Amino acid sequence: MGSMNCSPTMVTYNTLINGLCKGERYSEAYDLVKEMLEKGWKSDLITYSVLIKGLCLCHKVEMGLNLWNHVIGQGFRPDVRMHNILIHGLCSVGKTRLALELYLDMNQWDCASNIVTHNTLMDGFYKEGDLKNALAIWARILRNELQPDVISYNITLKGLCSCNRISGAILFLHDALSKNIVPTIITWNILVRAVIHSGGSKMILLPETLGS
Repeated sequence: MGSMNCSPTMVTYNTLINGLCKGERYSEAYDLVKEMLEKGWKSDLITYSVLIKGLCLCHKVEMGLNLWNHVIGQGFRPDVRMHNILIHGLCSVGKTRLALELYLDMNQWDCASNIVTHNTLMDGFYKEGDLKNALAIWARILRNELQPDVISYNITLKGLCSCNRISGAILFLHDALSKNIVPTIITWNILVRAVIHSGGSKMILLPETLGS
């Protein structure tokens, strides 16, 4: 475009960055953002969110974190979507405690966490075998008066079963049913596999709705 004396606009950059990220060409998208900034353009929160998500998806979370710090340095106030993107990225590479720090700092941005935030953190802690912190996040869900969804329960059931807490997992299932949350095939698969793996001794604790 430059050879035609036609300078790219902000819309042009945003379109190109979005397209590169969709094509999983995240390094090129990152370079394009740097080029844009060097030319004096100021990106917006949507562009940064797309790029941070792309970097996290290709496991370049450190670059995503650096970009996050740049965003804050530019005076942007990260929204819940951007927080969730980076929290997910950090959890995906085993940096759940750092993700927790990000979550705890959300109040300073007047940014309320949502159920996605909490689900992501619980999943991260369970995958690291950190039952205590995973259940602490569940407690925060209730304390913040958020409504757990079926994903919340599936994460908790799978996490508890992986720690051989099958009876506790079944109690959570009963809690979900009491709140009219409909289990999915994933829910049942988690429990049935865990019960079978344990020798079937907990089968009697499963609700009668199993298999109905």
